[in-house]
Amino acid sequence: MKTLCILFIIILGEIEGLAQNTAQIKGSIKNTENEPVMFSTVFLLDKDSVYIKGDVSKEDGSFLLSDLKAGTYRIKIQNVEYQPHVTEFFNLAPNEVKILKSIPLTHSVAQLNEVVVTGAKSVVEVHADRMVFNVANSANTSGNNGLELLNKTPGVKVDPDNNILLQGKAGVQIYINGRPSRLSGSDLTAMLQSTQADNIESIEVITNPPAKYEAAGTAGIINIKMKKNNDYGYNGTLISNYSKGDYARNNNGLTLNYKNSKINVNGNVTRYDNDFQSDFVDTKEQSGYLMDQQSYGLNLSQGYNFSGGVDYAINDKHSLSFTSRGVLNNGTKTLSSETSITKMANDSLASILVSPSQADLSSKNFNYNVNYQFIPSKTSTLTADLSLGNYTSDQRTNQPNQYYAPDGTSVIREVNNAFNTNTQIDFKTAQLDYEKKFSKLKLSTGGKYNSINTDNEFEFYKIENGQPILDINKSNNFTYVEKVSALYAVINSDLSPKINLNAGLRMEHTNSEGILVSEVSINDSDVKRSYTNYFPNVGLSYDNKKASVISVSLGKRINRPNYQDLNPFETKLSEIAFFKGNPFLKPNYVMNYSFTYAYKQKLILSNTYSVTTDYFANLLVVVNGIGTFLKPFNMQKSTNNGLTASYPLAVTKWWDIISFVNYNYSTYKGDIEGTIIDIKAHVYDFRIQNNFVLPGHTSLELSYFYNSPSVWRGSIRIDPFSGLYFGLRKDFFKNRMQLRLTGSDMLNKSSDYHYHGNYGGLKIDGVFSQDNRRYGAGLTFKFGNEKMKGAKKRKTGLDDSLERISN
Repeated sequence: MKTLCILFIIILGEIEGLAQNTAQIKGSIKNTENEPVMFSTVFLLDKDSVYIKGDVSKEDGSFLLSDLKAGTYRIKIQNVEYQPHVTEFFNLAPNEVKILKSIPLTHSVAQLNEVVVTGAKSVVEVHADRMVFNVANSANTSGNNGLELLNKTPGVKVDPDNNILLQGKAGVQIYINGRPSRLSGSDLTAMLQSTQADNIESIEVITNPPAKYEAAGTAGIINIKMKKNNDYGYNGTLISNYSKGDYARNNNGLTLNYKNSKINVNGNVTRYDNDFQSDFVDTKEQSGYLMDQQSYGLNLSQGYNFSGGVDYAINDKHSLSFTSRGVLNNGTKTLSSETSITKMANDSLASILVSPSQADLSSKNFNYNVNYQFIPSKTSTLTADLSLGNYTSDQRTNQPNQYYAPDGTSVIREVNNAFNTNTQIDFKTAQLDYEKKFSKLKLSTGGKYNSINTDNEFEFYKIENGQPILDINKSNNFTYVEKVSALYAVINSDLSPKINLNAGLRMEHTNSEGILVSEVSINDSDVKRSYTNYFPNVGLSYDNKKASVISVSLGKRINRPNYQDLNPFETKLSEIAFFKGNPFLKPNYVMNYSFTYAYKQKLILSNTYSVTTDYFANLLVVVNGIGTFLKPFNMQKSTNNGLTASYPLAVTKWWDIISFVNYNYSTYKGDIEGTIIDIKAHVYDFRIQNNFVLPGHTSLELSYFYNSPSVWRGSIRIDPFSGLYFGLRKDFFKNRMQLRLTGSDMLNKSSDYHYHGNYGGLKIDGVFSQDNRRYGAGLTFKFGNEKMKGAKKRKTGLDDSLERISN
């Protein structure tokens, strides 16, 4: 509270100082034909050529610079189609409204061509603090969903349970447009699978986020930036994609946009049909039985993904924006499963369990955000942000179970079940951030409040004589509430021309409660937690301004349990396999240490070491001889020591290569209810990406990756796998139309995951298969005012300041 009081005192001082700045400068810009030049960038510079303020000329070529102090100034004009123009110095008196003569600009076609070329982005950009995967610039991502796209992002893996790993570590927080998604577990998976790669601009991978970010996410943050059309005037884009593996997928979308100097309105809608498989074939040895299981799953998903927003620049100092996103999804999950149960003592087949199932499911995910930005002066910014979200899902499953005699035809017994699972999640977030720049110091401080409320209803039915009968002993309602209040302060200081210090501290107080309502009396029906944590983050960097940049950092983070993992009741996968939550799961904490060296911003070497306490591990537990259930536990300790190297190589003018190598030495140790886990793993992977510029506005992308043996669920080993991908892109009609041909896993080496485990009286060997070998085609067509698009292809060092005004 004291920090917030100091913050508002500073803000009031800024506002009071504004009252003295009342002078204005008005002007207009025209070309040599005396026509108004719209959307030109206007820079106001003082007598030392220091940037003071900016604007963008309107449709009639006019501009306005207000709230100015008296002084000596000059104006610089830039426009991608014209030569830059700088006026002579002039004096501005207190309270004066100065009207300048029309400023003339001269055409410069050569400059336009030069700027467009240099403005192109690489597919992958590696920085000292983050890696950026520019999805929109990649030729082989079209037609993928968001989860598949993450699996193609360097340093990121998606394991067979759809858990997202970053540099070999679990506990990744997924952000959408800089804001936490608030979803986890199967709900996060469903959201990512219903998000199309063609709606994604880039993916940012941040392994050690500063204190300004939420402390959640022991492995770091992955920020998915959705596409947003920032071109001036009326513009639009049509997208269509189709891919075929064992099953077909397609999506079609439309984006519309209008923007001028004051307002930006944009919207997008995409219709998708995604079909994908998930097959398990494994053998388990447990309690004297041998279980041979063949399980084949097919998921059919259809829906709409839409987004929209309005950005409004009230004036030079105030701006307001509203954004919304929604995903509507419907689908079915069909599972055919057969398990042979053999007594190992005499090697005799005891029975065969046939347990097919079908689930009908639907989900809705809506997110709304309002953002207000106030710029009291050229050295300070105040931002207020409010976000609301709602996620609902409804799943209805029929699951017959028939036990056959060894002859495969005689039914020994039959157990038919059905269950309905309904989930509702509500999110609320309020945030206030303030930033003040001094000569060699920048101070950032603020506060945040998050609230998550979940309501999960599980109805279990026995099917008798074809009629469902509610089993109140197996049905339950589980609610979970989590509220997090946070304050942070960050100081960024230039200790010398070559040394920079970034230090921050974040405080988070968490209240949570999980309540289980059931007819069955249990001891853990109401679990409450209240705790306060402090999360320091310190980074020190050295830049000799010639070739080398060195940075070291350390930070503490937290990973809270998924609410699905806290529900103590059982979710049956079959009569002898089910998932069971653990309401006593504790948060886990990690200390991250990192060292990064960059040579000429090309060769990047990074070493990270982390220690995680109370690591989340999912273990298979044997029950009643032939049954198993999967349950999450806290493992005492996990460590990870990783080394990452990347290097871009320009082989010729038309061929460049980007190479990534990751190595991790990981340990997993714990005594979990008598089951001893002690695993050490040397895990590495590498990725080589070739980009070719071919004649006729054509580009080719060819990439290969290899993953060494790794650890899954903290207890299961996975064999190595690899993949070869290609993407061919051809531009037509002055880049208005783009045709793409893609191929994924062409050697069929990353569709099957072979796994092995031996612990707690259970030995398991199996393979998990997905439909990753695919070929596809995509088409993009852009329409609208192409002339205005040139204004956004230029990027100057002052654009970050101007974007606060015009966006």
